[in-house]
Parts: sequence; C-alpha cells; structure tokens
Amino acid sequence: MMMKNTIEGLIDSGWRRSRWLWAALTVPALLACFGGEGASGSAQTVAVLSVTPVKAAVGEATKFTVSGMNLPLTATLSLADGYCLTPADNTANGFTVVCTPGGAAGSQVMTVRSDTVANGGWFVGTQTITAAPATVTPLTVINLLVDSGVSVGQCYAAGSDVLVSCLSPTAIALNDKQDGMTGRDVYSVDGVDGQLGLSYSLVPPFTKSECVRDVTTGLLWQGTGSVLAASAGEGRVLEARALETTVNTVGLCGFADWRVPTRGELQSLLNYGSLDPYFAVDTSWFPDIRIGAYYSSTKYAPDQKNTWVVDFTRGGVLPDSAISSGVYLRLVR
Repeated sequence: MMMKNTIEGLIDSGWRRSRWLWAALTVPALLACFGGEGASGSAQTVAVLSVTPVKAAVGEATKFTVSGMNLPLTATLSLADGYCLTPADNTANGFTVVCTPGGAAGSQVMTVRSDTVANGGWFVGTQTITAAPATVTPLTVINLLVDSGVSVGQCYAAGSDVLVSCLSPTAIALNDKQDGMTGRDVYSVDGVDGQLGLSYSLVPPFTKSECVRDVTTGLLWQGTGSVLAASAGEGRVLEARALETTVNTVGLCGFADWRVPTRGELQSLLNYGSLDPYFAVDTSWFPDIRIGAYYSSTKYAPDQKNTWVVDFTRGGVLPDSAISSGVYLRLVR
C-alpha cells in the first residue's frame, strides 16, 4: 500500500513538473509568434486601439486610419461587406487604407490581420463601424445628354451661316433657344469644373490620374486609359475584358465594378464646341487622353463581331473595324 502511494506521488509530481516545463517553453514561443519579446525581454502586446472614422456611407470610398501597438508591417484591413485597397504608410503604430462599404446600411465589422488571408495572415483585432445609406442615389438613366460646349459667341443669325453673338437680335430672330443661349454654356463661363457645358469633380482622396466624376451624368471614369493591342474582333473583346478584370481586382478608387463604357457614355465626354485642334475632350480633367478612338461595349449591328468606337479627336463615331491606328480603353462605373 505504501509502495503504491509512493509510486502515485512520483507520477503526480512528474506530471506537474512536465506541465510547468511545457508552459515555460510554450508561452515565449507564442509571444514570439504574436509580437515576441523586446530587447529587454518583456513581452510586446499586439493590439488594435482604434479604427477611424467609425461611420462611412455605403458605396463611397473612405480613408480609414488604423491605430495600434506593435502592429505587423504587413497588416491589412478588410470589410465584411465591401472592398479595401492595399494599406499605405504601415508602421508598428498603424496605417491608412481606403475602403468602400458595400451591402446594406447598418453595422459592419472591420478586421485587422497580420497579412491577407491568402498569405496566411493571423487575426489581430476587429472594430464595428456604421455603414450609412448611400448619399448619392444611383441614376436610373445613365446616358444623360450633356451640354455641347457651344459658347455664347457661337449662334447663327437669320439668313446667314456666320456665327455671331447669341445676344445678337439677328440670332434671337432665327431661334431664341439656340444651344449657346441655354444651359451651362451661359451660366458657367469660368471653366473651373470643366469646359463650357461640362462639369467634373474629383473623388477624394484620389487624383485625376485615378478617377474623375462626371457631375452631369453621375458616371465615374477611370483617370488613366490603356492601349488595346489586339486587332478588331473577338481578340479585342477578350483583351478589354482582361483589363476590366485587372482593374476590378486592385479595386481602383475603392470599387470593383468597373466596366467597358457604352457608345453613348463615351460620347457624353465630348465637347463639340471645342476649339482644340487635337481633342474634343476636356484635357484639364482628363490629361491622359490619347489622339485616337476609344473602345465601347456597344455592338456594331451590321457586323456583331465588331463594336462602336468614339474618336476623341474629332468626336466621330465609327465601327471598330474601320480603325487602322491605335484604339484605347477607358473604363467607367
């Protein structure tokens, strides 16, 4: 009986010592994985302190600031519903990242990880934000007509083909509703937000080279276009789709629903009153515009293998197969 008690005591004592030894070895190992120990030997705490702002509108790109302690330099932020771009300015104390809430309005969870899920990033922390209803109501009609850019000095007089002032009695006598007499051609003369007839705006925090908003139509345009190398036909269609996928994968300006524009949408960028000998598009807002034709998603009815393209130099519209020089692509959403 005494021998049995002695053996049980030795087993119990050995188990306690092995359990303590395992804990002594395991805790530093875990700390090494989740922040490790500093030079002084004290454990570092990895934590998310805050994510601001705590409210953002659905469908609108918002710049978030993540603050924390001993954060990995590969840390990322993700939304349960929506998209986040690659973070910028990563430090151990935080980083900034542009995210666009998606889905429905309400509470949404933002998650900070040591890296992307695909790269095996481990969980750091979460914060719940309020996704407010979209501040801009989606347009049900997207091919709105923009003003043509004809100025107040470009009206026709009765009995003449000579352009005169739209305030001229002879011009009014011909028709008092000529293009140069109405709309933005008359009341927007400084051109700050676009040439006569046109109106654009930036989408903070992004630059013109990334995206530009057409205030008239509500469309968001890619700031920098691409050259299409394939010849007319199915090859060019596939190339355009591939570029579309690439842009949506990186989440340009916080969105992943970019697409090839229709013929009418491309035409909405044209200023038919432009005096520029090379461009019929406002180059102050679209500095990357190329001389040539831009590709659309609208099929050319007589030959369904081809699509319509819009010439940004003279404003002409013609079949893809009729273009012998460069063709370009500028996406829209």
